[in-house]
Amino acid sequence: MPELLRLKTDEFLFTVKSKSIENKSQTFNRTMHTRRSGGSEVFIRVEPALKLSEAPRGFCDGACSLLRAVEDLNHCDQVNIDTPIFFENTLYQIEWIFLQDAQRARLNHRSKSVCDSFIFTSSEDGLSARLTGTINTGNDVGWLSLPVTFELNGETQTQHIAFEVLPTKMAMHQDLPAMYETIDRVYPLWRFSLVEKTQQDAAASQQRGNFPLMWLANFASLRERFEQGLKVICAAPHSRLQPTVAQIKAAKLKGRLSHKLAERVKQDFANGQYDKRYSIEKKQLSVDTPENRFIKMAVSKSKRQLAAFEQKLRETNESPERQRLSDSFLSELHSWQQPLQKVLGQSFLKEVGAYSGLSSESLVLQQKTGYSAAYRVWQELKFYLDVLGNQSSISIKSVAEIYEVWCFLCLKQILEHDLGFEMVENNATKLAQNDFFEYQLKDGFAGAFSFKRSDGVTARLAHEPKFTKKGKTIRSYLVNQEPDIVLEVTLPKDASSAVGSSEQRQFVWLFDAKYRIKTDRSRFDDSDEDIEGTDYVPDDAINQMHRYRDALIRLSEPRVPHSASGSIVGQPSKKSRPVFGAFALYPGFFDQSITPNPYATAIEEVGIGAFALLPSQDESGYSGHQWLLEFLQAQIGRAPSTAIGRGNKINYPLASLAEKLYVQEAARIPYYGMRQVLYPDLTMSASLSGQRGRDKGYFEKFEQGTAEWYHLPKSTFLNKFKQHIAEEIRYLALATTSEMQSSTKKIDKLWPVKRASLVPRYTITEDQAGKQSDSADLYYLFELGKPLLLQTPVTNVPHRPMKNSMKLTTLSRLEGATQFAEVEKVYEEALSVPIR
Repeated sequence: MPELLRLKTDEFLFTVKSKSIENKSQTFNRTMHTRRSGGSEVFIRVEPALKLSEAPRGFCDGACSLLRAVEDLNHCDQVNIDTPIFFENTLYQIEWIFLQDAQRARLNHRSKSVCDSFIFTSSEDGLSARLTGTINTGNDVGWLSLPVTFELNGETQTQHIAFEVLPTKMAMHQDLPAMYETIDRVYPLWRFSLVEKTQQDAAASQQRGNFPLMWLANFASLRERFEQGLKVICAAPHSRLQPTVAQIKAAKLKGRLSHKLAERVKQDFANGQYDKRYSIEKKQLSVDTPENRFIKMAVSKSKRQLAAFEQKLRETNESPERQRLSDSFLSELHSWQQPLQKVLGQSFLKEVGAYSGLSSESLVLQQKTGYSAAYRVWQELKFYLDVLGNQSSISIKSVAEIYEVWCFLCLKQILEHDLGFEMVENNATKLAQNDFFEYQLKDGFAGAFSFKRSDGVTARLAHEPKFTKKGKTIRSYLVNQEPDIVLEVTLPKDASSAVGSSEQRQFVWLFDAKYRIKTDRSRFDDSDEDIEGTDYVPDDAINQMHRYRDALIRLSEPRVPHSASGSIVGQPSKKSRPVFGAFALYPGFFDQSITPNPYATAIEEVGIGAFALLPSQDESGYSGHQWLLEFLQAQIGRAPSTAIGRGNKINYPLASLAEKLYVQEAARIPYYGMRQVLYPDLTMSASLSGQRGRDKGYFEKFEQGTAEWYHLPKSTFLNKFKQHIAEEIRYLALATTSEMQSSTKKIDKLWPVKRASLVPRYTITEDQAGKQSDSADLYYLFELGKPLLLQTPVTNVPHRPMKNSMKLTTLSRLEGATQFAEVEKVYEEALSVPIR
């Protein structure tokens, strides 16, 4: 196992080892290269500074040294590294070998799991004492600090060694701040955590309020300044001359008296009043000043806050299954209270009254030594990071959680900014603190965003809704399913009726955020598929998308007759599959403006795939969500700029939207042996062929209602409609010659279609076509059933050219028209060249 880092002092030898990190390093360098990011300086922090007995060493897979020379071995507080060696999701073995007799040693990390992974072994059989452990960085990025306390020769020492864990899938110092900014606008303070392996410099928060984790993080960084200022105050508390009034007898009056008081005393003696008391105003030094009242208030509140933290965390941490905090962290919280308690025990504070605010600015608090330090610290604690900026280090939730919530909010931004939706319900404020003072999202549809568009389309975006066996609308029959993101779009009733439904049509797309990338070939990949150098989503993520789509079933109430009592006759619910697509979101990097999505074909064919998603960086010249945006625009469309249609009649865009979703290849895949159609009574109008060269008996069969076959050139059909429509047509409205006007034809019969087949023209018999032909051109041959008669024929059907007579409609629409121009068309999305 290569030794990545070696620091040697007179007291100990510190080493970090890991399995080969070559692949991680190559992935990181490729990410930095494609992102055109030079990265930031990589170094290791050491506090307090070490006196090294030899130059630090570090090797990558036994190759050249990774470390730069240290200028002063006697004072080393930073070790610079040429190449990063600490990455996410990597296992590291870390060891302190004590070169002197160490009685005990322990790690003082906040996380109990990190502390428990280190074991101290006493020296025996000539082997030095050592503290050894392993750390898997997982999805925690940021600064990993290892504070170790050890005892040498009866003296306790503490040493901090910290290094930055870097992500390999994104540019940490570009992408993460952009994600934090997006999350903080919607979920302020959600990303902060009490205890994780790593910590990061926290960016300024927009929210003020009593957020305990933020207060605690700031107190930890400002504690020493606060305590030092209090020491100065206790040594020389501020006091000032304050007037006091005493009631004194005449016999005890001293010094020179005022003329008025002397006259009063003289008058009282003349009247025989010798025991009367007189008000004498004096000035004396007092510590009961507004400044000391402020200090007493600040210390008292800090002490109470820390005590409340400690009590709550100890109670929460008592449960074995919830132990996240190490004993050293809880002891540290307790030790922070001791100096504050000592200050509150000072005798001069007993004379100080309750703080009621400052009537004016105090130069003492702003300028006097001790007071100014305590005052500034308190102001920073009071306003959290609004004043502090980037000076406080606090744990952040894992980057996988950050990426998941950011993807959720990225979809929200697309709906609002690009697709024309307006938010009508915002449940983002429903954040609650858990027992570790961390904010948690209220997942599921209860915490969803709801949107509405000017054309009546509504949308709902939910984070981690749970679909169970007891679901009333969408159910998972065997195992509960919990996708990361669910987008549900609902069309208004008039748009639904346009596609043959009296219910509101709902369409569901699922997204699962995966903070993982597949860059190496697996055994499931085709041998000729180019994997190297391209960011793909892992295979198991794609498999999970198939699982989600197959597992979820929509239950719809059947339209059934009512019983005599008025109750609905019990019948099983109608089942359908609601998911129109399931997609993984992953942090792959592509120039999406010029590069096609590697999953585009699969998305179009089966509705399963993935979208690379990263924050857009304008200065880098790429958009990180263009593929996802274009997909959603194609599926949902944008808000219309002007209204189309009048009254209650459905306008074209909404009807087209529903048809467009149903006409997609992925939405029309039925079970083998079954058909799947959008309109159960889809009708195609067409005129009969010309009479030249054909047997008159062929046309007489259509007039008499005994015809059994109708044929149409494939080229003519595809010039008008898409190929799949031939299998969905249920009726043919065939136009015959009109008696009133020979230039047009009329429709008076509807012919049920039993079967449609594609055959060469020469296989169609004279009886089926009215004449024989040797042509090999492909024709659609429709087998017809007994015709239905229209009460009112449809007239003025054009027949030259034939495509002018071809129109897709339904039975109800055809029955309501008398002129061919009045026949309402459907399935505009099925046209070979859709109308836009």
